[in-house]
Amino acid sequence: MKKLLIPVLLAAALGTQSCKDDFDVAAPYKEIMMTYGIINAEDTAHYIRIEKAFLDNNKSAIDMSQVADSSYFKNLTVVMKEYEGDALRRIIPMYRVDMRQEGYPKDAAGSQGFFTDPHYAYKLKTGSNPDSVLNPYRKYRLVVKNADAGRTDSSDIFYVVNTNKEKNPNSFYISNFANAGYTLNFAKTTLKAALTLSGTTPRNGRMIEGIIRFNFIEKDNLTGQKTRKSADFTFGKDTKAGTEQFRMEVANSAFYGFLYDAMGQAPANIVRYLDSCDFIIYCGGNELYNYTQLASIQSGSLIGEQIKPMYSNMRGDNAYGIVTSRALNIRRNVPIDQITIDSIKLNPITKSLNIVGLSDE
Repeated sequence: MKKLLIPVLLAAALGTQSCKDDFDVAAPYKEIMMTYGIINAEDTAHYIRIEKAFLDNNKSAIDMSQVADSSYFKNLTVVMKEYEGDALRRIIPMYRVDMRQEGYPKDAAGSQGFFTDPHYAYKLKTGSNPDSVLNPYRKYRLVVKNADAGRTDSSDIFYVVNTNKEKNPNSFYISNFANAGYTLNFAKTTLKAALTLSGTTPRNGRMIEGIIRFNFIEKDNLTGQKTRKSADFTFGKDTKAGTEQFRMEVANSAFYGFLYDAMGQAPANIVRYLDSCDFIIYCGGNELYNYTQLASIQSGSLIGEQIKPMYSNMRGDNAYGIVTSRALNIRRNVPIDQITIDSIKLNPITKSLNIVGLSDE
């Protein structure tokens, strides 16, 4: 693990050596590589973002951010190395692509005018051949060669999270999803009433996060126009090592407050119909766990108001970022039972949402 940190005592020591008020916080320009990518082994295409970080004494960072050349490297060779044990098994080439052409346009520039064209990343393509997919029983390392700088940087060894969902100790198995008649019930709002979800943390997994996506329709009674919308409720988190049992729980009462915050009081002439919901469960690898742990620890520490440490699993003095993996388990179209709908219509928190029933579309 790499940390960036200017200790408080070091800053104090610098202050005792000089009382000048023209201390220059911007070091001479140095090209720094920032690398980010979260791989899902189920995908057949994987993308890694590799960009420059910059700080210059003579130029505005905002001005530099409006020029693509300030953010992208020109001559990189990027590969993913796969190891079986300590033996190099294969080298998978990665190619620079414009993410707009891949179907992932960059977010709008906003008032600062950050560039949106081009929008580059490096693509790793795997096929349907079982021997070509990313394997949770092997090890991986991203390697980036910068021809212009004459240096090679790489990630630490990482493992991909197992995406298999069958019932075995190494898989991402969720017992609730095995119930063919599984429905959502938030009707009771007593102190002990809660939704629970349990399962197995897959091989190489470390942290679990659960989201319920509520799909609903808003109908304008004057025009008859219908608008389909959704809202995501992060209902639980857990931290367990691979093959251990995880459990997430949320009080039923929290659901009503979420719905009110997400929808708000219904405008005039608007009625709402709840549709089915989707359960989206993520499992992140060790690198994501380390990142969140470091962020959590430093936020409550003595250095909380100082320059913060930054987790990275990239090697090299001028390379930072995270390359890691996650798995995804989804149960779509989970019905919401009628008792819950009736409770939403009567509950003082959600009554003003004007949810009149279930959608029939």
